[in-house]
Amino acid sequence: MPSLQDRFRGCFLGAMMGDIAGAPVEAESPQYIANTYKSVDEILAVQSVPEFTGPAWQVGRFTDDTQMFLCVAQWLLDDASHSPETPLAQFAHAYEPWRRYGSGTEAILRVFPKHKDQWRELATAMFPHGSFGNGSAMRVAPVGLAFRHNLRALPAVAIASSRPTHSHYIAYQGATLIALAVATAASSVDFSPEAFLRPMRAELQRCADLLQDKTQFARALDAIDAGLKRQASCREMAAILGTDVTAVESVPMALYCFLRHPEDYAQVIHEAIFAGGDTDTIACIAGAISGAFLGASAIPTRWLVAVREETHTVGTVESLADQLFHRFAQAH
Repeated sequence: MPSLQDRFRGCFLGAMMGDIAGAPVEAESPQYIANTYKSVDEILAVQSVPEFTGPAWQVGRFTDDTQMFLCVAQWLLDDASHSPETPLAQFAHAYEPWRRYGSGTEAILRVFPKHKDQWRELATAMFPHGSFGNGSAMRVAPVGLAFRHNLRALPAVAIASSRPTHSHYIAYQGATLIALAVATAASSVDFSPEAFLRPMRAELQRCADLLQDKTQFARALDAIDAGLKRQASCREMAAILGTDVTAVESVPMALYCFLRHPEDYAQVIHEAIFAGGDTDTIACIAGAISGAFLGASAIPTRWLVAVREETHTVGTVESLADQLFHRFAQAH
């Protein structure tokens, strides 16, 4: 059984490694990925891949997924009030255009420095009802770690982390579900899919009562249950759940990849990537959950060696995970 500190590290490194491994084939089809690579090791062995615009993508670098994930962790450390304005300022400060930000988030981060007092309005500037993409689900895992013993408070903090860029209720639900998944994974002793999904179902029931309908996520969890019972492959479930950039597709797919292989981090990442679609984000989310459950020791060392970040090295990411652990290990 991994220690809690190792689980914090595993969540951080697991997310980063999933993002890095999935980035070279982002938006590619399962057929293309399978025809081009046999394994995650082969993907990580490539030096670079062409981009549609700009310089080639350097394999071993992470995308906006990890960049914003780390910002959320720093927000939890710096802002005890959990104001949604604070992470937006951190996102804007850390913004590096080449990390493949989504168009809506990128537009917000570009204008925020000159319109800080209008931060509430920025989230709906491009999408009048708010974005329901997976951008907040991909970065919310630190909230799950920090609030794993206070699930009543967790949804509000997850929503606060989502609000600056993804203010649609579907994005809120997606971020909350992933935070709950990480919280459950980091606290699990006796694991079962039913017990793992129970907090998510309870939260969705609360949302359904508020919205007076059965949410799309609830239907997705039913599909996950059915898939697990018949031992459906992740590739098969990708055709059912979807793998696009919306929260309602990426979140369930990441959950299924983890639940299909709860004891094998490497297989979780392989399945998340070879299912195609938004590979970096689905692998990032699934990797965060798997790492929180199995700990950092489950992540292949040969993969970590492939990280090519100058500032956010494996060591510095572990250090930030340790800071969050020491702040929140006994909290709540």
